[in-house]
This record gives sequence, structure tokens and C-alpha cells, in this order.
Amino acid sequence: MKKIVGENLSKLRRENGYTQEQVSSYLGITQSNLSKIENGERNFNMTLLDKLCLLYNCSPEYLLGETNSHEKTRIAFRSDEKVDLNVVAKMNEIIGYLKLLRKLDGAE
Repeated sequence: MKKIVGENLSKLRRENGYTQEQVSSYLGITQSNLSKIENGERNFNMTLLDKLCLLYNCSPEYLLGETNSHEKTRIAFRSDEKVDLNVVAKMNEIIGYLKLLRKLDGAE
């Protein structure tokens, strides 16, 4: 399972154009630890799982390889600005709440 999780994390990081340094800083771990997680050599805890799901706007089931369903959210930033991954994660969280409210309201 560590190998699948690592592959999914590496794929999502590359798809989003983030470096290991950016993601490890966001997670509060070393770049070396993130590299080991992506290579399937190390596990991570639930706190990191939650943060990764918010960052990549995906379910834990997707990260763990239990489903292939993943809807990527498109957030645009100016190319001259440094992207703050905490802001990206918070925006993904808000978008998720808005989608849930629409669903509960019968709009979707």
C-alpha cells in the first residue's frame, strides 16, 4: 500500500506543479521524509493525510488507492506570485463546503 500511496502523492504533486520542498514545508516535514513517503519507504499519519487531501482536493480513498475518482480543482494564480500551499488548501476546503451546500440545497 505504501507504494501506491507514494505513487499517487508524487503524481499529484507533479500535476499541480509543486516541488518536494514546497509540499514538505506545507506539511511541516523534511524534504527527505516526503521523498521517502513518495518512494513508498515511509508511512505518514492521519494529520498529514488530512492536509494532503485538502491540498490536492482529493479523498483519502483516492490517496490510498481505493478509488480512481478524483476531481481536480482549478485555482488560478498570477505567474509572478509565489504560491502559498496553505492558501491553496484553504481554498479547496471552502470549495468543498460550497459544493456540499449546493448538493444539500438540491442545486446539483
